Formats: sequence, C-alpha cells, structure tokens
Amino acid sequence: MARIGFALWVTDTVKLKQVIQSGDVKYWNNKGFAYWEFMARSTAVNLATGLERGGFRGTFLQMRAKIKEVGIEVAKQHMIFVQQDFDRGNIGDVKGLLSLKQMADYHHIAFKKFNIPSNFYGGTWLDSVPDDAEFKLYGDLYCHDCDTAAGY
Repeated sequence: MARIGFALWVTDTVKLKQVIQSGDVKYWNNKGFAYWEFMARSTAVNLATGLERGGFRGTFLQMRAKIKEVGIEVAKQHMIFVQQDFDRGNIGDVKGLLSLKQMADYHHIAFKKFNIPSNFYGGTWLDSVPDDAEFKLYGDLYCHDCDTAAGY
C-alpha cells in the first residue's frame, strides 16, 4: 500500500501515528508522523484544487466525497498495474513492485477520469520538465524504495 495513500485514508490520525511509530522505519523512509500527516493533508488540498481546475464544483462535503472517489480509482489503477507487473514478469527487478513511472502513469489514468490535470499529485508536477528528471528531483517524496522502470 502506498504510504501517502494510507496516510490519506486511515480512519484517524491516532491510528496513523501508532502505525508509523510501531512500523518499520525504513518503510516510512525514516520520517515520522508529522511528515506523513503533512503529506496526506497536502495531497487532499492538491486533489481538491485539481478537481476544481477540472471543472468540479461542489460543497465541502461533496468535495470530500469526490476526493474519496478519486482515491478509490487510484487504488483500482494501482491494483491493475501491480497485476500487470506480475503478469509480464520482466518489468524492473521485483515482480509486483512498481516504479515511479508506473505510479505516475496510473495516477494520470485515474485523474483523466475526473478531468484532473495530469500534473496534480502523482509524480509529475512540472509540465515543462521531462518525467524522468522530475523523478530524480523529488521521487523520494513518493517512493524511496520503488523498483526500476527497466522493461516498462
């Protein structure tokens, strides 16, 4: 499960804090609760802004519900990409472990369904910069232990 996704969708901040504190520090990239809570909150703001840029207008509660729909679609796309990674067997070094490029691609697919511009949250913020350069600049924000994109 994606760390930011978990932080965004966990039932409450107390549980998030407990999971991070009791979990493998390498998995959490040696970052504590404050970092992951911030990432979740900034993700929600980015998604709301992306939805508005894509034409969605609604109340606060409608926006929260729409963000949840986006999250569910991102999770579905994640599962599809993991299955494809297993099925092909020749992408990267570890079957089922995705690369930053694969993750960016499935975010873009999910976002397109909601008219969210592809440069919102998901790995490719800078439209004028090639994706590979962006991944080198700040890929660790999303995934410090991703697979390579070899064969993808």
